[in-house]
Amino acid sequence: MGNLNKIDYSYFINQAVINVNTEEKVPLGIIFQKGSLIVECPWRIRKGDEILLGETDCISAPKQFSYNKVKELLLSKKIVNISYYRELLFVMEFEDNLSLELFHASSYFEGWALRGDDGFDVFTLPGGEVCY
Repeated sequence: MGNLNKIDYSYFINQAVINVNTEEKVPLGIIFQKGSLIVECPWRIRKGDEILLGETDCISAPKQFSYNKVKELLLSKKIVNISYYRELLFVMEFEDNLSLELFHASSYFEGWALRGDDGFDVFTLPGGEVCY
């Protein structure tokens, strides 16, 4: 998998998650100290090689899995690395060997948007093209 890290994500490194949107039926929203990530595509959270939670879990078993679990897993965790891969995989790595992986899966809708308070703005267009 070819890493396409042409974009400098250093603004987000060491920022901690300060909130996660827990409302149902809205996109997953993660708030950092100086920015945010809005997710409107398939995603999963892993610890090492183990999948802890995924979008499908929240859709298929909402009483057992919800954005509250995302908040429980990521709240106060600092970002240690961000990567984007040719196969349209965006990976945000956190402390404690946790990672959030996003998979752009639509030719009609945007996938995700990463924004910083400093004007940083990266997002995927329908079809998966990254814009910044």
